[in-house]
Amino acid sequence: MKDWKDHLAELYKGYSTQQKNKKGVTHKGDTIENFRGKKGFNDVGIPLSPKAAKRQQHNRSSYSYPAALRRRNERVKKEAEERWGIKKDVPAASSSINERHGNRSSRWIPPTRSYDDAPPAKTKKNHYEYYSGYYEDDAPERVTYVAPYEPKEPAYKAKVIEADGKLKFKNKLEEAIYNHPNYSKQKF
Repeated sequence: MKDWKDHLAELYKGYSTQQKNKKGVTHKGDTIENFRGKKGFNDVGIPLSPKAAKRQQHNRSSYSYPAALRRRNERVKKEAEERWGIKKDVPAASSSINERHGNRSSRWIPPTRSYDDAPPAKTKKNHYEYYSGYYEDDAPERVTYVAPYEPKEPAYKAKVIEADGKLKFKNKLEEAIYNHPNYSKQKF
């Protein structure tokens, strides 16, 4: 009877130590090392496992400037304020609009031009020409070009010889062309 109880106790002890040594679910990315020997990250520094990503996020959130660097930045800021005459008790230019303008509109309206003023300044358009100058914003005149009428020569003109009121052709081909219905439609 005592044998199986000892055997069960030994089995339980081995199983409990195995469970204690096992810390969560192992991920295959935890075993991979980069060239610096850091586990869970590739050579570029990207985390390959959730555990490594969590560790990286924790490291970033807990980072603070070293005290010496913080003191140096504060000293440089103070020197710059003294050099440029910046005072901390004077409100910045971005103070409240009501304080500066009262109840006036914050939108600026340009004054109207009188007829006595000079003509508007010439503006330069972006025409990327080598010798482009300043000119008015006038649209160019619209020009319509009409080509003069030129009578066209027919594609082919049959050679006809008139003798004694009869038509004589050079050959049968010329006669067939002349007698074709489309030939009479051509303008000579």
